[in-house]
Amino acid sequence: MLLLALTAGGSLGRHYIAMFEASQNVTLKPTESWREALLDTRVMDLFFTVHRKIREDSDMAQDSLQCLAQLASMHGPIFPDESAQVSYLAHLVEGLLSMINGIEIEDSEAVGISNIISNLISMFPRSTLTALPSDLFTSFINCLTLLTCSFGRSAALEEVLDKDDMVYMEAYDRLLESWLTLVQDEEHFPRGCFIQPAIQVFNSYIQCHLAAPDGTRNLSVNGISSHEEDEINEIQEDDRELFSDQLSSIGMLGRVAADHCIPLLTTLLEDRVTRLHGQLQRTQQQLMASSDPGSMDRKVLDDLYEDIHWLILVSGYLLADDCQGETPLIPSEVMEFSIKHSTEVDINTTLQILGSPGEKASSIPGCNRTDSVIRLLSAVLRTSEVESRATRASLTELLSPQMGKDIMWFLRRWVKTYLLVDEKLYEQISMPLSTAFGADTEGAQWIVGYLLEKVINNLSVWSSEAELANDTVELLVTLVEKRERANVVVQCESWWNLAKQFASRSPPLHLLSSPVQRSLMKALVLGGFAHMDSDAKQQYWAEVLHPLQQRFLSLINQENFAQISQEEAVKQEIVATLEALCGIAEATQIDNVASLFSFLMDFLSSCIGLMEVYSNTPETINLIIEVFVEVAHKQICYLGETKSMKLYEVCLTLLQVYSKNNQNRKRNDATAEEDQYQDLLLIMELLTNLLSKEFIDFSDTDEVFRNQDQGTPASSRTVSAADVVLYGVNIVLPLMSQDLLKFPSLCNQYYKLITFICEIFPEKIPQLPEDLFKSLMFSLELGMTSMSSEISQLCLEALSPLAEQCAKNQEKDTPLFIATRHFLKLVFDMLVLQKHNTEMTVAAGEALYTLVCLHQAEYSELVETLLSSQRDAVVYQRLADAFNTLTASSTPPTMDRKQKVAFLKSLEEFVANVGGLLCVK
Repeated sequence: MLLLALTAGGSLGRHYIAMFEASQNVTLKPTESWREALLDTRVMDLFFTVHRKIREDSDMAQDSLQCLAQLASMHGPIFPDESAQVSYLAHLVEGLLSMINGIEIEDSEAVGISNIISNLISMFPRSTLTALPSDLFTSFINCLTLLTCSFGRSAALEEVLDKDDMVYMEAYDRLLESWLTLVQDEEHFPRGCFIQPAIQVFNSYIQCHLAAPDGTRNLSVNGISSHEEDEINEIQEDDRELFSDQLSSIGMLGRVAADHCIPLLTTLLEDRVTRLHGQLQRTQQQLMASSDPGSMDRKVLDDLYEDIHWLILVSGYLLADDCQGETPLIPSEVMEFSIKHSTEVDINTTLQILGSPGEKASSIPGCNRTDSVIRLLSAVLRTSEVESRATRASLTELLSPQMGKDIMWFLRRWVKTYLLVDEKLYEQISMPLSTAFGADTEGAQWIVGYLLEKVINNLSVWSSEAELANDTVELLVTLVEKRERANVVVQCESWWNLAKQFASRSPPLHLLSSPVQRSLMKALVLGGFAHMDSDAKQQYWAEVLHPLQQRFLSLINQENFAQISQEEAVKQEIVATLEALCGIAEATQIDNVASLFSFLMDFLSSCIGLMEVYSNTPETINLIIEVFVEVAHKQICYLGETKSMKLYEVCLTLLQVYSKNNQNRKRNDATAEEDQYQDLLLIMELLTNLLSKEFIDFSDTDEVFRNQDQGTPASSRTVSAADVVLYGVNIVLPLMSQDLLKFPSLCNQYYKLITFICEIFPEKIPQLPEDLFKSLMFSLELGMTSMSSEISQLCLEALSPLAEQCAKNQEKDTPLFIATRHFLKLVFDMLVLQKHNTEMTVAAGEALYTLVCLHQAEYSELVETLLSSQRDAVVYQRLADAFNTLTASSTPPTMDRKQKVAFLKSLEEFVANVGGLLCVK
């Protein structure tokens, strides 16, 4: 009962229905010929009436709500002017409010109603929304507020009841996304109009996530309590990722109403931390008095940990954004909030509260005259301090590793944004924030020292908790990845102690998991490039890197190394060294690549020797290859030609040794675990990383190595990227069976690699041995026809350069020319006869155009065959006209960019016109 099935008798309707079947939220963009029908208010009224009549039938109700959601997404030339759009929207909002206010929403309606609101907010311009009568706009925002709070409470109940079908959670997510869209554009709306709604939604979210009496979390519903504790802990693990979209929206709403939300979070968190401190002390006394520690009731503690968990997550999302690759800035709303209240703030008291995490904030005189943003951070530091003191009092088993993870996550997010705040990046700066955390301030130095002590404490206490140790070492990396922060870090004695302890493999650091050791090495290397005098720097490297080199060389140069290599202690030393090398490679930056490349190259040849020794130990082989993968991934883009060639040579040697060791290895077991094929995955990753040099090249003819020996001139180069990659492909292609392609990560990496090769070295493809060439062509066909849309798109992108290569050679009847003729039919059928993801039209269109240029006669034949098979004269004529229009823009088609662009534009119209006409179900 789709709207377009009812309103459209022509191709437009069929095209949209075909699209709808692929995607559940298709927007409606009818042409102006529909104006009279769809702008008639009676049509919309009809759909609202229909929904009221059939809403008891959940299946039909979903269809009618989908129609209304499409009406709410209507845009394009159907609206003659803005006033028509405003009138349409006003009528839609009135109908929606009338429908919602008159009913008690059924479970089956929640998602549909949220889709209507989401479409309405995302599709109509801000100017149209603000042009609504003010009382109607206010009613709409109030309704949205109540619905969001209601759906949030119902979503919380769904979690308690552990329902499979989380309809309210989906609806709640959609409404929160709508709020995010609105508040990000708040300058278009009346000033302050979102503050009260933001407070209500924020309060409701907090309430649902706190235990009674302040909140409603885990209350029993009709006698059914929430999950068992172990289930809760299992589910909790991933909350910050699982609910990241929700938390982003709540964090943004918290900023809109910062005056209310920041003090609220501070009060709630300080209260929970005080209670936690008291509860730990009481529990300790009970344990000492009890003969059976296992019988202790931990419910009070668990409730406190869960409360603290959510309060820290919300605080982290409110105070800072997670900006990948960008310099994170203090959110403008938080900065303005701090500036607005700075006249009421006593900076000395604020700094005292910040610097006294062991004391209750409320016990410090004048505590109410503190900066609220700093006080919220202080509340998290107090949580951290309670945890540290509990570990020192041997109460670690009473603590929650989850709380430890949350604290580390929050502090890492905070450090990126606030520590050593750069005033030049802001139009105006808060004096309290600048005084507490600015460059060269005592506050910044104190907090760096405090965080380092915390990191060291965590790594010794929680070494067996892999995720917590990982979050801890990620905080350490964040502290040193920016040079300005690293300069402060290396002034702390505890940093040097940590470096010595790690380099000497002292307990308990040697107990840390491999990924954590790798990240720790990365952090120590990054710290070594901070500003120090030359003697200190020399001493630092002597303590961090030289022991690694000396231990490794003395071990592998022993005469009996081959005999002792399988001993557990020796294997552990080798693995620790390989992990450290990966960490060193991961620390690469443009200003340290010269010294790190030279250091790592000394190891790579020795690593190849280890391939022989450990040829029967797959885990070690994989780790050796991974060292090469990391070096190529992090360093190739900075290397000039001479250094690149050295890396290519050593990679080629690695592949040759791998190939020799692998010749007798069978891979027939289709049911085997994916990790058995980790070596193949890593080889493909290595080849892809080497190829990336063709796309991303920051080198300047070895400019970053200008103080070093330039070595062999580039003109006498012996090994190229193409040589290494094609040698690697000779290894990989014969091993990639259809069974192996069922593993998603292997499949993605494989197709990414072969697409790269076709794009960068198309001239090498015809030179492949016949069986490998056939394997490659079969892989491309399989990827286009039987894999996911992402893989299909990659294969289509590989076809254009292959066809262009054929056109350049002007040789007919070559295997590649014959293969491209076969692909012409495949792409033609995909675009004209089959349902396909609309996002693939561009990639398929580009491939089709180059293939048509190459095989014009065959293309005409395909069109003729298709037309002659049509029995319906109307369909025949429409198809014939559509094909004529499609090729009119590029007759005859040539490999010309302008013609290709014109063809792609015509193709879009072609697909819209006949896309639903011939789709084979």
